[in-house]
Amino acid sequence: MTQMKFTLRCPQCGSTRFKTRSPRPSPDDPVTCAQCGTPVDVVAERKRLEEEARAAVEERRRDRAK
Repeated sequence: MTQMKFTLRCPQCGSTRFKTRSPRPSPDDPVTCAQCGTPVDVVAERKRLEEEARAAVEERRRDRAK
C-alpha cells in the first residue's frame, strides 16, 4: 500500500508551524500561524485536505486503470 502525506500549511505564508492556546488543543480549537500570525480555521483546512486526499486517490485509480 502506498502512503500519501498531506501537510497543514498557513494559507498566507505557507508555514507548517502553528501556535495554540493550550498544550493539548482539541480538534476545533483555534490555531495561529507561528510565523506570520494568521489565524487558521482548522476545520476548514481539514475539510480541504480530505478533499485533496480523495482527489489524489481518484487520480491514482484512474492512472492504474489505463
